[in-house]
Amino acid sequence: MSSTRARVSLSCFLIMTVACAMLLVVAPPPAEACGYSNWYLPEGCTSGNFDTYILLQNPTDGEKEASIRFLAEDSVTEPLEVDLPENSRTTVKIDDQPGLSDTSVATLVEATGGIIVERAMYFNYEGTRAGGSNSIGAMQTSRYWYLAEGYTGGEFDTYVLVMNPNEVPVDIEARFITPKEEEGAGREANPYEPDPEPDPDQPYITKTYTIQPMRRLTIHVDDITGLGDTEVSTEIRSVASGSGDEEVPGVVAERAVYFKYMGIDGGHCSIGAPRTSNTWYLPEGRTTGEFDTYVLVMNPNSSPTGVKATFMVPSDGAGRDANPYEPEPEPEPDPDPDELVVREYVLEPYERFTIEVDKITGLEENDVATMIETFAVEADGDGGAGCCNPVVVERAVYFARGNDGDGHNTVGATTKHEYWMLAEGYTAGSFDTYVLIQNPNAYDVTVDAEFMTPEGDPINKEYKVAAKSRKTILVDDIEGLESTEVSTKLRVRGEAEYEAACSYGIIAERAMYFEYNGIMGGHCSLGVGE
Repeated sequence: MSSTRARVSLSCFLIMTVACAMLLVVAPPPAEACGYSNWYLPEGCTSGNFDTYILLQNPTDGEKEASIRFLAEDSVTEPLEVDLPENSRTTVKIDDQPGLSDTSVATLVEATGGIIVERAMYFNYEGTRAGGSNSIGAMQTSRYWYLAEGYTGGEFDTYVLVMNPNEVPVDIEARFITPKEEEGAGREANPYEPDPEPDPDQPYITKTYTIQPMRRLTIHVDDITGLGDTEVSTEIRSVASGSGDEEVPGVVAERAVYFKYMGIDGGHCSIGAPRTSNTWYLPEGRTTGEFDTYVLVMNPNSSPTGVKATFMVPSDGAGRDANPYEPEPEPEPDPDPDELVVREYVLEPYERFTIEVDKITGLEENDVATMIETFAVEADGDGGAGCCNPVVVERAVYFARGNDGDGHNTVGATTKHEYWMLAEGYTAGSFDTYVLIQNPNAYDVTVDAEFMTPEGDPINKEYKVAAKSRKTILVDDIEGLESTEVSTKLRVRGEAEYEAACSYGIIAERAMYFEYNGIMGGHCSLGVGE
């Protein structure tokens, strides 16, 4: 889809000038310096060949306590009390908890102070799709959740997981949004199947559900009539169940996908976004070797919007060893900020759009970060200015490593931050952990990294990140971190004390590749910014 409509930049100017005040997509205003005290994780499973872990990072100098409750299929557990030493990382395996060895499960964490919480899963789905998935939790409930990714074609299964942490039932409405046209869009799950015909009279498919108190709802999107073979985004809304005068409780939504993709089997997941935004950042992405990267954009609005995608690569050509059996690529030259790869697209109302990064000229063999900005387009017919509508953005990566592969996915960030925290990380055995830093600013920055282990003795490093570039840190290569669980805390230095963090901030993400009990795979997650 080409950007043939004229840009109306003035209609977006005021929106973009206040973007500095926006927060990370899954975060309310921070209650204290580092971390948040409440965490919600809708996904989790211990049945069959599924192992689920909760990862807790205490990024502060004081000890904390966490109370963890697990919302199983037919019960809620008594709180599990966990001590969190200062500047440390703690792991809880849900499968080992009494009564939770064979169930779907959501997790609620309440701490005595600010912490960071993620969830990692390792699985063999239906005995044919093995891999891992990971996501940061949500820090709050919301009446609205947006999930840009989803696919039901070929051997893809998409699940939407909705958690009700309230003491009362909650009614929700799920809106499923699909592409408006197939030409030039989408992944090639099965080239021998015909593309579905779009229905111009149906902007989205709607379903309603009731979630009982302290329970999790699982929606198998593939089973919904009209969604059996398509790319799909999802909007979840909690709605009034009575007269409409009562307060409507919030929920928390996540999405999991299990797949066979071009001979690669695996799965990935991501927490949803509780709000739309005019700016999105995605630090991770790779097109080298057998890596395929997709940027997924959801327009949940009733009018069209334009999106500008700017792609940023490493300044020194450094990246990860994509496949140990392939020769290393030649180093890339330093990027010229005036020659960044940029593409523009127009999304119709209620449209899900897919950007295939590997097919963009200049990005075929590289690590790549992405920045998405919206712009206004002229309205059809009347010649008037359209609206600079906010959107929702995720990124999915599919890859092969050695004789196997997997995929990973995350929602983007809406704001640069001074601090970033990443609870998960592991370097022992056949695990490789990478921290990805995106610097979208027009000047170089210095980043201080603090790596936290279960022992509570942080290791500190300093990194330079060039302007408009992406930096990759292989944590396994750091002395003292070769074989350990590890959380990461990043802080970018400002040029002057009076500068606002959003004027020099960064964005951070973590990717991991592993062999876990015979399962080869990988997963990733956006960090938590403050």
